[in-house]
Amino acid sequence: MDSAYFFSAFGTFGNPNGFRQTFFLGGTKAIAQEIRTFDLKTDAIQLFPQSSIYSIRKDYAGGCNLISYSVYTFAKEQNSDRGGTFIGSSLLFVNKVASEGLIIGALNDFQNILERNNLSDGIITVNHSDQFSIQKPKDFDKIGFNVREVDELDFTRSNNSYLVVYCETNAAQLQIFFKKAIDLLNVYDTIYFTQSHEIGEFVKQKGIFKIVDADGFKKELDHLEEERIRILQNAIINLKKEKEDLKDEKTKLLEDLNRLISQNEKQHQENDLKIKESKNGIAIINKEYDQYSEKIEEVIRNLTADGKIETAKKRHSENKRLFTEILHQNKNIESLSPLSSSSNGRMQPTKDNQPYPHGLSGFHSSGRNQEKEFKLDGFKVATLILSLLLIGTLVVCFMWMPGKYLEKLSL
Repeated sequence: MDSAYFFSAFGTFGNPNGFRQTFFLGGTKAIAQEIRTFDLKTDAIQLFPQSSIYSIRKDYAGGCNLISYSVYTFAKEQNSDRGGTFIGSSLLFVNKVASEGLIIGALNDFQNILERNNLSDGIITVNHSDQFSIQKPKDFDKIGFNVREVDELDFTRSNNSYLVVYCETNAAQLQIFFKKAIDLLNVYDTIYFTQSHEIGEFVKQKGIFKIVDADGFKKELDHLEEERIRILQNAIINLKKEKEDLKDEKTKLLEDLNRLISQNEKQHQENDLKIKESKNGIAIINKEYDQYSEKIEEVIRNLTADGKIETAKKRHSENKRLFTEILHQNKNIESLSPLSSSSNGRMQPTKDNQPYPHGLSGFHSSGRNQEKEFKLDGFKVATLILSLLLIGTLVVCFMWMPGKYLEKLSL
């Protein structure tokens, strides 16, 4: 079984279950846990007896991009007469969609089987969607051979906006509406289609969802196309401007790098290996700018040819990421870092080349200590000289002093 598509069956079951939905013929637990329910906002849109609603919507659940095609028909709940109740089914696609003819055929077939097996006199006979009796619809297996990519939708963005189209919903007309409505899913999260006058009047009176007729739907598409062309033209203009800006940016960057390398060669001639690496980095940068410019031109050509804006944005974003990454790897050239720290040729004092290991304070402190030591030594010398003079004076005095004074001193 192709896991790229599967069915969901749902309905309103009254107390205690209310609305319930269950996946059949495929699906994953991750999607089942995250996807929005297919319940109707009954204060904005409501089913009436003998009426039906078709819808198309986008989702992002379980890491997957989903587009679902649904049909709702009026059905009563057991032991309840409240209005707006229904039974329905949805055909969900993961990342791709099939041809609208196959989708409508399989969806209607599945819904008819669902109603036949689970309704009695218009009343739902089971109490939960898990109890639904279903069968694989005709041509279900053919769907997998007719899928196509959907590449112009932003699935992760939700606008919380809904559109109701009052129109014919026979298979032939609905096929046309479904095919055109995919583009509008960038504007509306869900688009409903009904040919019931009662439903249309209800939606109009409530005024919660926007409602248009077939002509209004065409106007929505025309407006979308005008906006798409405007965005396309702006995208091309911006790409061309970026390409032109690349020239100035490239010239300036190469001039700056060449200037730094020139200084590097002058100040660090012995570092020849790093200079060669620097020049190799410039060659890479030069090449990358040229290649990136060519890639932009290629994106412009593709965008002009197919008008796929989202594809162009993704491709350009990836090109830009790779360009920036390579540019970042080669801009910070190792041999250039010393130049940025001494751009004017000035060397910062280091511990090894400082003239005084302890700074000026150490020098002044050392001078004061020497001066103090010098003063201390001079005092000692003066004291010694005075002592010698005193001793010499006493010797002379004793030598020349009369004898009678010497006798008195000896007594």
